Amino acid sequence: MRLFSALVLSAFSVGAWADSIGVEQLRPIERDISFWASTVVASGATPALAVALVSRDEPDVLIAEGLTQSSGGTNVDSRTVFRLASVSKGFAGTLTAMLAEEGYLSLTDSVIDRVPGIALRDPNAAALTVERLLSHQTGLPHHTFDMKLEANAALADLLSALPTVKPDCAIGGCYAYQNVLFNVAADVAFNSAGSFFAMELKRRVLVPLQMQDTSVGRDDLLNADNWARPHVHTARGWVAVEPKPTYYQLPAAAGVNASIADVAKWLRAQLGEAPEVISPTVIETVQTSRVDTPGELLGPRWRRERLWGAGYGLGWRVYNYAGTRVVFHAGAVQGYRAMVAMIPEQGTGVALLWNSNSGVPAGILPKLLDRELGLAGPDWLQLDNLQLAAQRLNARRARLKRG
Repeated sequence: MRLFSALVLSAFSVGAWADSIGVEQLRPIERDISFWASTVVASGATPALAVALVSRDEPDVLIAEGLTQSSGGTNVDSRTVFRLASVSKGFAGTLTAMLAEEGYLSLTDSVIDRVPGIALRDPNAAALTVERLLSHQTGLPHHTFDMKLEANAALADLLSALPTVKPDCAIGGCYAYQNVLFNVAADVAFNSAGSFFAMELKRRVLVPLQMQDTSVGRDDLLNADNWARPHVHTARGWVAVEPKPTYYQLPAAAGVNASIADVAKWLRAQLGEAPEVISPTVIETVQTSRVDTPGELLGPRWRRERLWGAGYGLGWRVYNYAGTRVVFHAGAVQGYRAMVAMIPEQGTGVALLWNSNSGVPAGILPKLLDRELGLAGPDWLQLDNLQLAAQRLNARRARLKRG
């Protein structure tokens, strides 16, 4: 298996920047992440994958592997733009907390008062505060209207139909993840600061943090010079498709695009390294859990075995990861996945972006968290299996090339 590991590294790029300086000059952690990412791509698990590791007083580790498009694409790099999907919620929570810090609004304000036209079936609808909105304590059933949104329903129609939805609990009485209603945070920002969510985010966050590759909306993704196309899996393998416009109707919930280099800047700011932009007060506000989310302890194996507790702050999940506080969020839309996690007490952050709906690359995140925390455990990525898959894929390609 060692021989094949070397073949993977020689046959697949570990990023243009790594090629320019030579793999042997990389730090051990860079070599490891490069190997993991190149093996994932070589196995056919996804057309492209970008990984970031940021650590206090250390340079960023930025690894980008694969192609922007499975057929005829170009090599991705640290500036290649991907969709962040629900990782966007952390941007919305942070922007709202910044506006509250500056006195434009209060987190205890009623959303119904802040956004005229929003109505709910709950007779105590005024109890829906901005804080409860951003922590998914709306009382509505999980993922209210998501299926209709995916069927191309107009956002305005969905919002006007909210009074028809029977609550699962009283407002503030339970946790239930939302997209459509969560996006009302964009309207809260507009009605408080007087400009659209994308403009306020750019002015207050993106420009000060020099996040030049980050944008909001489908048009900005399509107009980017360097962006990764979304892919769906077919009998012919990964096939590029057009980015769906559906969730782009929800800029605050799922509308942000970014490169892995920019996500690294975002993580550093969330870890307190840019207090002139995002203050310690704002960081504490958004990263403090408001409601328990026990369902997060289910799902993938790493969550079942590593999470001792889970909650939700303002656009961020807050985990007890084997005794350590980890701030996390993931996102998924057709053809894109994103994951970000931080260990605030250590000043460490991890991010993964890829252009398919494969679950395989996700194993890198707990693998890195375990490494940073000194935890021994299973290989969440199952590298042996991926190496065998890459070997089979290479052999198949060789046969096809020979005719």
